[in-house]
Amino acid sequence: MEKLKLTARSNHSTDDAMKGLSAVFIDADRVYIDNGAIHGKSNLERGIQFVKTLEEVPAPREIWVFWVTLKRNPEKDQGYHGVMPFRMWIDQDAKVGYKSLSEQVNKMDKAVKGQIDVTEVPPEVVEKLKGFLRGVRTDLWDNAWPTFTEVFGETRG
Repeated sequence: MEKLKLTARSNHSTDDAMKGLSAVFIDADRVYIDNGAIHGKSNLERGIQFVKTLEEVPAPREIWVFWVTLKRNPEKDQGYHGVMPFRMWIDQDAKVGYKSLSEQVNKMDKAVKGQIDVTEVPPEVVEKLKGFLRGVRTDLWDNAWPTFTEVFGETRG
């Protein structure tokens, strides 16, 4: 199992609000963390030329990316706090991709502020995200903020 690097600590200097931020990628059946996405440098994005329209991507593969944030709850336990999705499309063979940078940044900001909105995400993708987040560190799942558990239909542990 891949170790989730959601620790609310960072090896680089950044705004405190960003220290609890991670990027969870769902690419078909693969679910993984790549925090390089915070700076637009995930492994998937490296070497890709991003174009202005989706129509410019010859054979687009849809990838869901979720900004996930942590925050200490009132009991001082760290738990999931914000979750906001955005999509990118990549054609690895052509080394071309499309994403809305403004959407990516706006969703990052909303996740940092503790907002959660997965209403436009297909249910099977939400289930993959839930399974991944629950399985990585159960303490973060059990200590999630009430808004998180309301959205994901779970009760606190």
